[in-house]
Order: sequence, then C-alpha cells, then structure tokens
Amino acid sequence: MQSDLKKLAFSSSIWVMIDTVIGQGLRFVSNVILTRLLAPEVFGLMGIISAVLTGLTMFSDVGLKPSVIQNPRGEEPAFLRTAWTIQVIRGVLLSLAAALLAWPIALYYNEPSLVLLIAVAGVTAIVAGFESTWLLVLSRRMNIGKMTVLELSAYIVSLVVMVSCAWYFNSIWALIVGEFTSAILILIFSHTLLAGLTMSFQWESTAVKELIHFGRWIFISTALTFLVSSLDIFILGSFGGLAVLGIYILAKNLSRVAITALLELSSTVLFPVYSRLAEQGFDTLRDQTFKTRALLLLVFLPPLWLMVFLGDDFIHWVYDDRYADAGWMLQILVAGSIASAIIATISPVLLAVGNSFKNLIFTASQLGFQIIGMAVGAYLAGIEGFIIGIAIAEIFCYPVLVYLILPYKVWLPMLDMIAFASSFIVVGLAFYKF
Repeated sequence: MQSDLKKLAFSSSIWVMIDTVIGQGLRFVSNVILTRLLAPEVFGLMGIISAVLTGLTMFSDVGLKPSVIQNPRGEEPAFLRTAWTIQVIRGVLLSLAAALLAWPIALYYNEPSLVLLIAVAGVTAIVAGFESTWLLVLSRRMNIGKMTVLELSAYIVSLVVMVSCAWYFNSIWALIVGEFTSAILILIFSHTLLAGLTMSFQWESTAVKELIHFGRWIFISTALTFLVSSLDIFILGSFGGLAVLGIYILAKNLSRVAITALLELSSTVLFPVYSRLAEQGFDTLRDQTFKTRALLLLVFLPPLWLMVFLGDDFIHWVYDDRYADAGWMLQILVAGSIASAIIATISPVLLAVGNSFKNLIFTASQLGFQIIGMAVGAYLAGIEGFIIGIAIAEIFCYPVLVYLILPYKVWLPMLDMIAFASSFIVVGLAFYKF
C-alpha cells in the first residue's frame, strides 16, 4: 500500500509543480504587462476587492474539501450531492453579502467606485458555488493531472482576456472580467470534461451532520486564516494609501511565488498522504514524514534564499520606477516566508489525524502573532516596521505548532534546526551586504 501511495504522491507532486511553474510564470508575465498598462492605485483597489471576496469565502467555509478528503463516505453520490447543495446555497449568500458590504467598505476607504466593483465581482461566488464537487473527489484521489491541464487552460484564456481589456479600456474592470472568465470556464469544465457524477440538489441529513461536525472547527480556522493572509491589506490600505498598497501587493505576490507551490503541495498532496499514513499508525507517519519534509525543504528553501539576495535588484530590472519600493518589501517578505515554508511541510498533520480543533488553535496563534507584529512594527518604524512585523510573526508560531504535534510523534527537531539555522545565516548575509 505504501508503494502505491508513494507513486500516487509522486505523480501528484509532479503535476502540482507543473501547475505552479507554468501558472506562476504566466502570472509573472501578465503582471509585468499589466503594471505597464495600469497604475499602482488600480492594483490597490483590486487588492481590496480580492481581500473582501476571499474573506467572505473563507469566513463561510464549512470545510467541504477536507471533509470529502477525510470522510470514508467522501465518494458516495448522496454525500457529494449534499455537499454540492450546501456549496450552491453558500455561493448565493456570499454574493448577497458582497453586495451588502460594498457601500460600507467604499465609505471606509473613501472610494465610491468600490460599491459597484465589489457588488459585481461578488457574482463570481455564485459561479464558483455551482462547480461540481467531483473536483473534491479528484483531490481526494490525488488524481490531479487532467484537472491541472484544464485549470491552466482556463487561466491562460482569462489572462488573454484580462490583458486585452487592460490594453483597450485601461481600467480595473479588465481584472474583474478576467476573474469572471476563469470562474466560468472552470464551472463548465467541472460538469463536462472533469465530471464523474451528475450533480443535483439533495439534502441527506446524515451527510449534513457529518459535514457540519467535521467542518465546525474548519469554519473558524478558515476565517482566521483569511485574517492571517489579508488583514495586512486592509490595514495598510487604510493608512498607507492605494498607491503604497498596490506596490505592497506586488511585493507580497512575488514573495509567495516559491512558497505557493509548497502550500499547494501541502493541501493537495501532503494532507491526503498524511491522512492515509496516519491510518497505519504514528510510527509509520513519522518515518515517512522525515523523508518527505527533508526532500521538500531541500527543494524549496534555496529559491527563497536566492530571492532574499536578489529581490531588490529584480524589481529594478523588471519594473518601472513607480514600483521601486517593492524591492525592499520583497526581500523582507521573502525572509519571513522561510518560516512559513518550514511550517507548511508539517502543519497538514493536524487535519490528517482528524484534529481540526488543534488546527484552529494554531491558526489563531498565527493571527495573534501577526497582529502584535504589525502593531509593534508600525509603532516603532511606520510602514517599514509594519512589514517587518508581518515577516517575523510566523517564526513565533513554530513553537506553538511543535507543542500541538508532539502527541503524534512527528516533530523532527534536528531537521528543523538545520533548516532554521542555515536560513538565518543566509538572510543575515543578504541584509549585511546592504
């Protein structure tokens, strides 16, 4: 069984890497083009819109994906159709919530255009709600090759639409139209080329209870995850202005290029693999965890080190002078993401063993340390201190995670010490040269 699991995990990992490399490459090219067609303020506005929609999505997450992956009934038609019904209802409610929040948010930022922009962009939640839950089964089976090809195809089409509209209209609506295009294509693919079960409305009480029981802590944890990922955008946008926010979002997105692949592997490969290994006992889980984590850290830490050294130069080579400040921001954020990379290789264990409450505790610690970091940093050194505070917050989360995973015998102190120590030396050398 372990041999089959290894083969499946390896195949899935290859597809995730293909998806990430091609996807990030396309995002980078389109980003360079769009920064020449659109002003920083436009990216600031889109950052707020995206954060609002992401927040609504995550605050209403009932854990459908992890429930389907972890639950023994995860491939039964009644279970999947009930999950789809919940998903559709949630999508409609999200769209309505976006429309209701549009005016207060526009008032908060003193930007009247946000009213219509957020309301229209919120309709994408309805589109996403109708996606087939068979996509979750593909994740459960780690059968993601076909899904990767079709999702990349949808993304390529949406990028062409986005860049074309930006060139012709020179407006933020180009970004929103691009998002719509991608959502609609994935919806169509999920019910045709990727379909394994015809969706229809169904409400099985047993399935609802199982979904809610497992997802009750996921709901809170995902809401906190949103705050961890987006609270900085809301706060910086309120006191730094849209131009600074747009530059920061550029730096933040670039800083996530390397770690995005690891986070994707964490959710689509490590979580299912750890779930199957946990069923065989914690000793088996520990043995396989060491091999998996050592390989992932060996692959993903060096690119982060390189970005710390070359981040500022890279921004000056590729972007015009309006985005120059993204250079130092990028270096600081990448340095902070090293701790995130180390944590991402082990944190899926909490959900894999079915302990969504401990996962909630860890996410709450991430939010708490980030708030403290942002507040103290901004007080001591303004915008620069604010960003440094975000970068160092994740380091303080590591001891919390260690405490939470100790009962499962998967803490590997020597491996983590080597990863942290080598990264500390590299980051120290990078900032010393400046």
